[in-house]
Amino acid sequence: MVDCVQTWRRKLRVQELVDIAKKELDLGTEVTQIYKILDKIIQVRWNSIPTTRKQYLDSVKKVLQISVC
Repeated sequence: MVDCVQTWRRKLRVQELVDIAKKELDLGTEVTQIYKILDKIIQVRWNSIPTTRKQYLDSVKKVLQISVC
């Protein structure tokens, strides 16, 4: 049961980050700057360690690649 809650929470966080990234892309922000913004959000809001932040950013990259194609 705990795994389901953690998976659900992770999906919500990734979706939130994807939404932020899409808004920034629409505004014309550089991709590298967007990842810096997302990394800061992950670090401050969720107090995540570097490994977890990298996993979240990788998930966002995958979702954005799929939606762009």
